[in-house]
Amino acid sequence: MKGKKVLVTGGVGFIGSHLTRHLLNEGAKVLVVDNLFVGKKVFLPDGAFFEEIDIRSKKMKRVVEKFEPDVITHLAAINYIPYCNANPEETFEVNVMGTRNLLEVSRNIEFFFASSAAVYPPVKGLLTEDMYGPIDIYGKTKLVGEDIVKLSCKKAIIARFFNVYGPNDMNPHLIPEIIKQVKEGKREIKLGNLIPKRDYIHINDVCEAIITLLKFRKQGTYNIGTGIEYSVKEIVDIVSKIIGEEISILQDRKRMRKVEREGLLADITKIQNDIGWNPQVDIIDGLKKLLNGIIE
Repeated sequence: MKGKKVLVTGGVGFIGSHLTRHLLNEGAKVLVVDNLFVGKKVFLPDGAFFEEIDIRSKKMKRVVEKFEPDVITHLAAINYIPYCNANPEETFEVNVMGTRNLLEVSRNIEFFFASSAAVYPPVKGLLTEDMYGPIDIYGKTKLVGEDIVKLSCKKAIIARFFNVYGPNDMNPHLIPEIIKQVKEGKREIKLGNLIPKRDYIHINDVCEAIITLLKFRKQGTYNIGTGIEYSVKEIVDIVSKIIGEEISILQDRKRMRKVEREGLLADITKIQNDIGWNPQVDIIDGLKKLLNGIIE
């Protein structure tokens, strides 16, 4: 990636800020585009350029023409499912029309699209890239986004992220919510749905997967996960062992989602075979890093 010019949308959000840092470390020149709806400029890594613009804006054409990127990595989206369900029109506008606008101003530029495991049907077992069947607004907008990318861009990489965790996640997903309550000193923690199992992947592994796909210029659709799933209780039990204290769960109905799938498990055979990528951070080490400061 050394010397490459990369435009990152959503680049001061959770995944985007980490990816920007990884790209800079690889020697890339990075321009971040973010409207700061969720992202925070404090997360902008040193050395990155920044434009505060909504991806739906006509100004994107000027930005792309001026920067002349070799690659666009499109991460900007509304992705917190409860918010998406409460605001379906806005979610569609950003996730679908925003993607369309970006594609219209980036013809013949290599394009990386951040999709999601939310495009999959609610089935048990390994999920392969040829499957689809979203059950919520977010997943539906991501699947439409995938279709638009395939129709509009010949040089496209589509990555379906599973449950990404790590520092700076600003949405109250399961792991950040557990970490937050434990760091507040609580040992009876309030959580929502307890049945679901998820494939949790550390942000560093996600960034390495993205950069490896970009280096190989491997067009296609890829799962980015670990191939291992954990229940809510298993995650809490791991945190409990790490801190050496008992943690109990109090189910809070206010936090429960009306529509929930039992499992999400990535089949990562394709990405392993095509580019030789494998996740490196196991769940215990990943959680230990997040719990730094309250464990010896």
